[in-house]
Amino acid sequence: MIACAVAAAAAASWCHAPVPPSPMWRAVHQRTVSVERGCVWLAGRQSRLSMSTAGGGERRRQPSAKQSLGQNFLVDESMSRGMVGALEAVGVGDRLVEFGPGQGALTALLLEAHPQMLAVELDQRMEAVLREEHPQLALRRGDMLEIDLADLSAERGGSLQLITNTPFYLTSPFLFKLLGQLEHVEQVVLSMQAEVADKVLAPPCCKDYGILTVMLQLFGRPERLFEIPPTAFRPVPKCSASVLRLRPSAVPMGVDGGAALTVAQRSQLLGLLKLAFEQRRKMLRHTLKPLLLDAATPPPDELLRMRPEQLPPAEWIELAAMLFGADTTDSAPALQAAHASGSWKAYKKGWRPPQPALGGAASAS
Repeated sequence: MIACAVAAAAAASWCHAPVPPSPMWRAVHQRTVSVERGCVWLAGRQSRLSMSTAGGGERRRQPSAKQSLGQNFLVDESMSRGMVGALEAVGVGDRLVEFGPGQGALTALLLEAHPQMLAVELDQRMEAVLREEHPQLALRRGDMLEIDLADLSAERGGSLQLITNTPFYLTSPFLFKLLGQLEHVEQVVLSMQAEVADKVLAPPCCKDYGILTVMLQLFGRPERLFEIPPTAFRPVPKCSASVLRLRPSAVPMGVDGGAALTVAQRSQLLGLLKLAFEQRRKMLRHTLKPLLLDAATPPPDELLRMRPEQLPPAEWIELAAMLFGADTTDSAPALQAAHASGSWKAYKKGWRPPQPALGGAASAS
């Protein structure tokens, strides 16, 4: 009897055991799943590439992001509203300029309150989309790094209010451009790579503290407003973004009784910072040695024993005054002569060096 029971249990176990699928069934099933997944992926891609036109109803295809232009389009409406809301006291809409509107995530919101705004877009494909969807928008094609802010300010009737989702690779040049023409800008709201925002707001004596830190903390009055996660962009970047507000001023922040610095004086300071921070681990008495011979006022020894990252922003203004005195001429030649490399420049990409005065030496023909 026991033998019969064991045999019956074994038979039942065999009957209920799963039968492995045949190779042909597996192949057909895998092809079916692949097709289904492909259809779902394609539908999702088409939905991401299309958007409603201004007239509603009809849907059109959006151009894809260009890697060569560093395009990551903001697609999170709450983040877009946060950036637009960060603009403070926009008085005259004519002075509001958006650089790089792309697919128009900010533009549509800005137009509601400021129909006289101007948008500047480099990508011809995006320009066509914006003209179709926002025919009332004042739009021109141009490069944000090439536009003269002084001319644009005169054209728009006063100091500019700027807003931009800056392509990450253009952040630093754009900020130096602003620093060179800050007399013509009232406020800026922009997104940037979170790591760059860390550098902008870094305190002295840390690795993030550098040239951009000193210049923006003196002349930009930066405020960090909020963070944008990578998932808020398409395509999704590999880093988070931060939104900052700047209020540029030629009067340096934190300097007692400070007066506005001219473009030439700011150019002196930038060249001095570049000369020092390129050898940030060396004491200033070594990196600035060629300038000390002709210094208007010899800097004290305790200052010269410091390294560049140890000087707070305001002390760089004092050091520049000691070295250059009241001289407001272009100091780039002297700074470049103090550098070992003949190809070294006393300014950063994006900065417009002071132009030679009319009537100066004629260029060789």
